[in-house]
Amino acid sequence: MLEYLRFSLRNLSHHKLRSFLTLLGVIIGIMAVVSMISIGSGMKASLKEQLEQLGSDKVFILPRIAYGTAAATLTDGDAEAIGRVPGVAFVSPLYSVAGDVTYRNERRIVKIYGVDPEKAEATFGAGASGYRLLKGRWLQRGDRYKAVIGYGVHSDVFSRDVNVGNTILIHGVEFQVVGVFKKTGDREKDYTIYANLDVIREIFGVGDRVTLIIARAERGADIEEVRLRIERLLEDRKGSDENFFVMTQKEILERVGEAYRVVQVVFGGLAAVSLIVGAIGIANTMVMNVTERTREIGVLKATGASNAQVMKIFIADAALLGVAGGLAGVLLGVLISMGINAAAAHYLGEGVLTTTVTPALAAFALAFSLIIGVVAGIYPAYRAVKLDPVEALRA
Repeated sequence: MLEYLRFSLRNLSHHKLRSFLTLLGVIIGIMAVVSMISIGSGMKASLKEQLEQLGSDKVFILPRIAYGTAAATLTDGDAEAIGRVPGVAFVSPLYSVAGDVTYRNERRIVKIYGVDPEKAEATFGAGASGYRLLKGRWLQRGDRYKAVIGYGVHSDVFSRDVNVGNTILIHGVEFQVVGVFKKTGDREKDYTIYANLDVIREIFGVGDRVTLIIARAERGADIEEVRLRIERLLEDRKGSDENFFVMTQKEILERVGEAYRVVQVVFGGLAAVSLIVGAIGIANTMVMNVTERTREIGVLKATGASNAQVMKIFIADAALLGVAGGLAGVLLGVLISMGINAAAAHYLGEGVLTTTVTPALAAFALAFSLIIGVVAGIYPAYRAVKLDPVEALRA
C-alpha cells in the first residue's frame, strides 16, 4: 500500500497547480462541515452546562406563549398551591419584564426580575443557578426598594459603571443597588436587574401575576412524580394543563437538544454542498489524469500489471487527495472554531456562544473526506482498467 501512495505522490506532484485547486474544493467543504457542526455542538454543550447549574431537583412552570402573548396566566395563588404539593420543598414565584431603567440621566431598556427577597439567594445562589456576588449582598427580608444587578448592567449598559450604593430609576421609581453579580457568561443573567417581586408588580400594574414558578423537590423525592402532581394540580385549578409548560431540567435539555440537532443537520447539509463540489473536482482531475497517462497505463498493462493493480493506483491518487484535503480542512475548521470562540467571548461575553470540535467530529470529517476521494476516483479508475493496452501504447 505504501508503494501505491508513493506512486500517487509522484504523479500528483507533476501537476501541482491542478492538484492544489482540486484540494481546495475538499478543504473548503471539510472546513465548512467542521466549523458549522462545531457551532451546533458547542451551543448544545453550553446549554447543558447552564441547565446543570439549575439543578436536577427543580421543576419549572411557565405559561405557553401563543401569537406573542401568554395563553394563560399564573398567580401567587398557583405558587402557594404548588408549594403544598407532596414532595415540593420550596417554591419561588418570579415576574419578569423589560422595563425602562435610568442611571445618571441615561435611559435604557433592561430586563427586570421580580423575586421574593427572602427567597432570592435560595433561587439564584450558588448550587442553584450559578450566581455569585462580586460586590455587596443578596436581597434580604424587608428590602423593598433595593436591587441586585448582573455584571453586564454593572459594567456595560450605561456609559459609567453602576456600583453598590448607586441609585437607579426603574420605571421612574428609585432603587438602591445593594449587590453586583460576578460575570456568568450568560447574557440573560448578566444583563438583568433583580428586585422585590411585589414592588416590581406594583410599579408595572400587573396585580398578583407571575411569569415563572420554580419548585424544588424534597431530597429523595422522585422529580418526575413531583412534576406529574404539579401538572394535575394545574389541570384541576385551570381546567387544563395545555396552557402551561411544566418541565424538569432533563425535559428542557431534551426539547432544546432536538432543536439543536435540527440546526446541526441543516448546517451540515449546507456544508456538504461544498464537499460535493470538491468530489466533482477530484473526479475531474482523475479523468484528466487517465487521459494524459494513457501511454503509461498501456506500459503498465503490457509489463504484467493486473486490472486490480491499475485500479488501485488511480483510487490511491483520489484517496490521497481526499485525505490531504480533509486534514487541511479539519485544521482550518479548528482554527475558525477558535476564532469564533474568541470573537464571541469579546463581543458577547464568556460562555454565551462556544464552539466545540470533538475528536469524534474530526475523525468523522477525515473518514468522510477519504470516502469522498475514493468514490470520486472509482469511475476514472474503471476507465483506466478498461483501456486496451495495445491501443493505449499507440496513443
